[in-house]
Amino acid sequence: VEIAQIGPAGENLVKYACVINKMTRANGRNGTGAVMGSKNLKAVVVQRKTTINPYDKEKFNSLTKSSEMKDRIKAFSDGWGAGGTTTFLYSQNRSGFLPTRNFSEGFMEDAPKIDGRNMFETGILKGRETCYACAVRCKRVIDIPGKVYPKYGGPEYETLAAFGTYCGVTDLETICLCNQLCNMYGLDTISTGATIAFAMECFEKGILTKETTDGLELTFGNREVLPILTEKIAKREGFGDFLAEGSKRCADQLGEKAIPLFMGVKGQEFPAHMPQIKPGLGVLYSVNPYGADHETCEHDTYIAIPKKPFKGRIEMIGDYNHYTDSTILDENKIRYIFDSQCFYSMTDTLGLCQFVWGMTWQLYGPNNLLDLCKYGIGWKTSIKELLEVGERRINMMRHFNAREGFTKVDDKLPERVFNPVPKGPGKGIGIDKDQFYKAQDMYYK
Repeated sequence: VEIAQIGPAGENLVKYACVINKMTRANGRNGTGAVMGSKNLKAVVVQRKTTINPYDKEKFNSLTKSSEMKDRIKAFSDGWGAGGTTTFLYSQNRSGFLPTRNFSEGFMEDAPKIDGRNMFETGILKGRETCYACAVRCKRVIDIPGKVYPKYGGPEYETLAAFGTYCGVTDLETICLCNQLCNMYGLDTISTGATIAFAMECFEKGILTKETTDGLELTFGNREVLPILTEKIAKREGFGDFLAEGSKRCADQLGEKAIPLFMGVKGQEFPAHMPQIKPGLGVLYSVNPYGADHETCEHDTYIAIPKKPFKGRIEMIGDYNHYTDSTILDENKIRYIFDSQCFYSMTDTLGLCQFVWGMTWQLYGPNNLLDLCKYGIGWKTSIKELLEVGERRINMMRHFNAREGFTKVDDKLPERVFNPVPKGPGKGIGIDKDQFYKAQDMYYK
C-alpha cells in the first residue's frame, strides 16, 4: 500500500504546499498540495492487486542484472549515491554560483559547514535510503537525538541552499529541522526557504518591520527564525499567513520597492541554480510553463564538458557544438536546451528519476531508455518519437497558460540576474540582457 497525502499546509491552502509520500518524498513545487486541499482531498491510497509482467522479462531484467550493468550500478551507487545532491553545494560555492542572501551574491565563506561532507563528519548522517528497487540509494537519513528523526529523511542540495545560503544561515541542525518540518506539514522546501529569504531582504531594506513580522528580527543569518516561520507558514498563523501566499504575491502587496526582490518566474521561486552561470537554464526558467524549475532541461555545464565521459549520449539527442565556457548563449545552446527540455518532459511522462535516467551523466542513457520501452511494454520507438512526446506535453501546458491569460510578458527574469555577480569566485560574470532576450526569441522559433 502506498499513500500520497497532504499535511496542514495543503489543508490551509499554502500556495506552495506539496504532496508527501513515505514521510520523506515530497512532490514539491507548483502547489499541488494546495490543489488537493482546495478539493478537500486529504490522500490518495493505492494498493497493487496484480503482478505486472514486462513484455520481454529476460531482456528487461538484463537492464539491471547483466554483469556489465551490475558493475556500472555499483560504481554509480558508490560515487553519486554516496553523497547524493548534497555534494553540489561545495562545488557551486567553490565556483561562486551558490545562491546567497536572496540571490544577491554567489558565494558564502562558511557554506562548507552545511554541505554533505559535514553531514558525515558531524555524525548526524546515519545512513542512506532508496526509492523502491533502486540500487543507487542517494537519499539522506539524519538523526539528531530529540530534534530531528530518521523517519523524515534529511535535506538534499536544494533544501540546504534554500534554508541555508539563501537566508545567510550555516547551521546544519537548523536546516535539518526545517526540512523535517516541511515534510511533516507538507511544504515545498525551496519555496519556503526562498520566501523567507525574500522577507529577510525586505526586512533589511526597511520594507518590513518588527510590527509586521510578529516581532521577529528577520535579518540574514538569524537561524532562530527559520523553524518558527516554517511552522507559522504551514499553520497560516500571524505573519506566516502573509508568507503563505508566496514571495511573488507578497512582493505585489508590499509595492514597488519589494517587487525587484522576488527571485522567480510566474510566481515560482528560483531553485538553487544561478542563471548568470547557466544562462540556457535561465532561458528555460523564463519560458517554462510552470516557472523556474531546475529539472526542466539539462544544465549548461554539461555541454561544456568534453564528449568522452558521456560516450555519445548527447549525440543521440542532437548534434551540438561543445563549449569550454558554459555561459555562452547562442542558437546551438538554445537547441540543446530545447531538445533536453523535451527529453526530460518525456521522462516525466514515464515517471522516471532524472538522477538515474538522463542524457549525460546519469546511470542510464537514451539508448537504455529505448530498451526500457521495448522490453518493458513492447513499444519499439525512437529518440525522435520520444522527444515529440515530451514536446506535446510542453505544448499542452503552454496552451493551458494561454487560455488562462499568460503571455510573453510573463516569460521574464528578475532584473537582478542581469547584474554581474558582485563578489567571490564568480565575480563579474553575468548575462547580457539583450543577448538573453534574443536567445529567448530563438527558443520561440
